[in-house]
Formats: sequence, C-alpha cells, structure tokens
Amino acid sequence: MSSNASSSGGSSSGAGGSSGAGGSGSGCGGTAGGGGPCGACKFLRRKCVPGCIFAPYFDSEQGAAHFAAVHKVFGASNVSKLLLHIPIHKRLDAVVTICYEAQARLRDPVYGCVAHIFALQQQVRTRS
Repeated sequence: MSSNASSSGGSSSGAGGSSGAGGSGSGCGGTAGGGGPCGACKFLRRKCVPGCIFAPYFDSEQGAAHFAAVHKVFGASNVSKLLLHIPIHKRLDAVVTICYEAQARLRDPVYGCVAHIFALQQQVRTRS
C-alpha cells in the first residue's frame, strides 16, 4: 500500500476527520458523511459506536478491505490496544504503517515488508 495518508489526523472519538488508511472517511454512527459503520465495524459485523477507535482511520468504503488485512495479520483486539497506547496525533501514521505491513505480509508471508526493502536495495546496487 502506498502512503495515501492525508495530513490531518483523526481522533478516537469518531468525530470524522480524514481517513488515512481507507480514503475519505465517513466516521461512526451519527457523524457527518452518512453515519454508517466504519470499515472495521462493517468487516467485524458489529455496531459502530461514537467512540470507535477505528472509525477515524477506516472509512466505510475501502476501509473494510484494508481492515480485513490488518485483522488477518495482527487481530482487531491487538490493533485496538496498540492504538490506545499511541498519542492521537500519531495514530494516523501508525494505522498507515500497520496497513502497509499487513498487506506486505499477506503478499509475502516469509519476508513481509522486508522483501520490498531488499528489492529497493538491489535497485540501488545495480544503479551504483
């Protein structure tokens, strides 16, 4: 996943904001943009509450697909606990990184994102 993060971070209150991991965010129930469940809650088939930790980062459109990879590799509970320990202003970067690493791990179960690093190192060596 390329870094498609916007420069604005969200808050854990579910009060909208741009979604870095899934595109333009719609947030959780009662927020601007439709009020449907966030992509994470849609994937988990649960009610999205106003304080949903995932809502600012996984919109209802592409967020479910991104969250599916995150859930498969790391688990929803582990990611939720991790995000709660990260300052709000740094969570968007954390979610973008978690999504990238999860998708890389699904593409290459052995090396994960390190495979991309190796490929870039090889490019540098061949051009030098």
